[in-house]
Parts: sequence; structure tokens; C-alpha cells
Amino acid sequence: MARGPNTRNPYTPDSGVKPPALTGRDKELEHLRSIITQVSQGGTERHVLITGLRGVGKTVLLNEFEAMCGEAGWYADTKEVGRTTPLITLVMRVARTALLNMDAKKRAGFKVRSALRALKSFELTFAGVASLKIEVDAAPGVADSGILAEDLRDLLVAVGQAAEEAGLGFALILDELQNAAKEEYEALIMALHRAKQKALPVVFVGGGLPLLPALTTDAKSSAERMFIFPKIGALTSAAARSALVLPAERQGVHWDEDAVRRVLELTEGYPFFLQGYGRRVWSQDDDPTITLDDVEAAQPVVEADLDEEFYENRIGKLTASERRYVSGLAHLGDGPQQVGVIADLLGRATTSLSPVRDDLMRSAVIYSPRRGYIDFTVPHYARFVRRNYPFDT
Repeated sequence: MARGPNTRNPYTPDSGVKPPALTGRDKELEHLRSIITQVSQGGTERHVLITGLRGVGKTVLLNEFEAMCGEAGWYADTKEVGRTTPLITLVMRVARTALLNMDAKKRAGFKVRSALRALKSFELTFAGVASLKIEVDAAPGVADSGILAEDLRDLLVAVGQAAEEAGLGFALILDELQNAAKEEYEALIMALHRAKQKALPVVFVGGGLPLLPALTTDAKSSAERMFIFPKIGALTSAAARSALVLPAERQGVHWDEDAVRRVLELTEGYPFFLQGYGRRVWSQDDDPTITLDDVEAAQPVVEADLDEEFYENRIGKLTASERRYVSGLAHLGDGPQQVGVIADLLGRATTSLSPVRDDLMRSAVIYSPRRGYIDFTVPHYARFVRRNYPFDT
């Protein structure tokens, strides 16, 4: 089979879209699958927070878990926590759909109606208006105290009891969790803890940037005992090779070894970059063999794609002081850099730069991989900054 601009391109450099060959994540997928098995049989498991840089496939894993839940008969829906949408609004929406789904299928009786009434109380208390269109009366004294932690606990316990009565599990799946407000995140953690104490079939799987473990323990100091934090990153050489080669082979197209080696070198095995190179290389020619020349011809196009679609929007919103901090960090090289060294480069005291650094962390441009060090949340970001926003000494 030929390839080129007029044939179906098998590569998917799109946010959250499952790649044609999902490789190198077998351990994580097996663990997620085991959670459903364990909870379905009446057991409990710790909740999961998948962390990693942007473009490593966190959202793909969350979507795969959602699909596993569907296969098990559970209701699940992945929601993205935005900077303007409150976390509790997402929880209410997922709970509503799950409960109405149980009710429509007659999978539960008294408990599902009780949970719907608790949800109505919670919404009236925190949203102020009834907008979820639940045809039940609110439950007086349940999820209506006005204390978020207590009321979210009541709601999640009620949903868990309904799921238990129905013989199902309830899965809450939230992406971009680093955007959650601290008060709401703490309330969710406390609610999950209460549901766990009651051995209810409530499962929480979240995804976010590498700063998520620190945000979690900051929200609730005991949270590390409730969660596991699988960190995913670049693929191994073997897994990266398979992700690149297998989609083409399925369409009768062969990757020359030199071409494969060069893409692995350029991408360092990051899944999003692999798909980006695959997409652009595929369109370079219609020959059934992908060569090193194809890769070299595609390289500037891929870099332009990444600059425009993946990198630029993150730096374009920064203030002048934030942009200078970012340029200084990139100027020092790739990988984590010491906070004190950045301050020396900028000619400032470390303490005077704390507000700038904190704002950059809140906007998820940078994170702290370990005490006293800072790094970018996006792979290869330092290279982009050095090319386009060089540090002015």
C-alpha cells in the first residue's frame, strides 16, 4: 500500500486521543483493570492519581479506564477540571447521570431515590438554584448544612450506597486535577475517605501534572495513604519503536531503521511527539518505505506545529517578569534547575522571586520535581524558549 496525503494517516497527535498502538502502558492498564475486579467483588483499593508531563498520555489512560468501567456495567464519565468550572459542579454532573442511569435501568430502588434527593439538597445549597432537572424533592438534613466537606461527604456516601444496592461501582474520573480549588479538593478527599471507611464501591481516578502529589498532600496531609501516584513519562525505546512502526505496518508501509532511530532521537520517546512525527512523515511521500530523508524533511514542519499548537500559548499569556524568569530557566539548560541559580542569573534575591515563581506554578508552566529545584511541565519546552525567547543578559 502507498502512503501520502491522499491515504488514511494512522497517526493521532491529538490531545487525549488513543494512539493506534497503545504501547508501554501495560502495567498501568493492568492495575486500573484490577481495581474494577477488586471493587466488583466487594473489596477496596486505593484511589489513583496518574501524574506526568503534558503529552505523555495521562488522558488516554483515564479514557481507557472509563471504557473498562463501561465494560463492567459501571457508569463512568471523564471530566476535565478547568480554571473556571468548580470541581463540585463536575461531581454533581457525574453523580446525576450515574444515578439517573441506575434509576432508568431499575438497578436500584430506595437508595437511588435517596441519593437523588441528597443531590438535589447539595445543588440547592451550593449552586443556589435547581438546574440539574431532578424530579425529586430535596432531602432535609442531608447534604444541606452549607459546610462543603460535610455535604460532599453526605452526597458521595449516598451515591456509593445507591451503587452498592444496584450491584455496581461508581467511578469518578477527573483530568487536569491540578486546576482544582484547594477547598474543593480537600472536601473531595474527605468525602472519598468516608466512602472508603464504609467500604462503598466508589472509585476515584484522577490525572494531572507532576505537582499533583504535592497539591494533594497540601490539601489533606493524610491523603498519601489514600492514593497511589503512578508517574508516567517517555516510552522505553522498544515501546516507542512499536508506537511508531506498528500503525504503518498495518497499512503495508515499512519504516527504514535509520528513520526510526532519528525519530526516537528527536522525540526521546514522548508519545505526543511520536504521533506528531508519524503524522507529518506519512504525508511526505507516497513510497511504501519511510526513509531518513522523509524524517529530515518533516522535522521543521513538526517543530513549527509544536511551536504554534503546543508551546506558544503557554508563554504568550505570561507577564514580562514571568517571561524573563522562564527565559532564564531555559537559558540554564534542559532539566531541573536550582531555584538559587535562577535567582543569581536574574540578579535577584530568591525570596523576591517567590511571587513570580508561585504564579508560574499556579498556571502550571513550571513545577518543583524536588525541593529547591524547578522544571517545565512540558517536554522540550526549554528548547522552544531558547529558540524563540532567548535570555537577554
